[in-house]
Amino acid sequence: MTPLIRVTTLEAFRKYMEQSDYANYEITEQSVIDSITGEFRGNVYTKIGTAFHKIVEEGTPKCDKVDAGERTFLYYNKEQKEHVPCGRSFDIDGDNIILDIPQCRVALDYRNEHLESFHEIRTYKDYGMAIVTGCADIIDGFEIRDIKTKYSYPTDSDYTNSCQWKFYLELFGADTFHFDLFVFDGYDKDKHGFDVRGLPLRKYDPAITCYRYDGMEQDNMNLLHSFLEWAEYRDLTKYLLKEKIED
Repeated sequence: MTPLIRVTTLEAFRKYMEQSDYANYEITEQSVIDSITGEFRGNVYTKIGTAFHKIVEEGTPKCDKVDAGERTFLYYNKEQKEHVPCGRSFDIDGDNIILDIPQCRVALDYRNEHLESFHEIRTYKDYGMAIVTGCADIIDGFEIRDIKTKYSYPTDSDYTNSCQWKFYLELFGADTFHFDLFVFDGYDKDKHGFDVRGLPLRKYDPAITCYRYDGMEQDNMNLLHSFLEWAEYRDLTKYLLKEKIED
């Protein structure tokens, strides 16, 4: 059986190998291993992003109304309270992600900008030594768009250096890839957790756009080869022997 590898796993491996500091958490070898063995179940950042994605994809996903109220948090070890507006709660793998109405509108406005697009399209490519798979958030004509929620000010190089867009352009036969970033301004995990109501949600403009280039396919092949060598050395290849990816 041929190894089957997600592009997201290859990107995690690339970040680990480059030893860069990403966002508010570090990519470690163990986190790459977890992405392969299936032990990673998501975190507060990814689950908030999933709720945002659901609105973009479905328009009106199943959710519950949440009344306005108060948020209690510690500030310099003293309990503080602040008002939070009403919102909507989304069940993401057992956790209730709560967004306010203006935040939901940001997602809906973005959805309306791409009404003729296709959402969540998965494809596969056989590289001989492995099959690589990726799921595009949005295919808009001949362009690919990827949605990411952020919790601090983004750095363009975090995305231009990514292997995600390179593999996606090859997998889908496209020439242009856009990272569409949405920033929850002022987010603090300890204070806000799964409830981001009251935070400004801003689209990072312009989108970070990447283009196909000569030698891109060889760069993808080189990274894939390095990953497979590492996986074999760590005795992880057995976890990659799957017939398909279950979304």
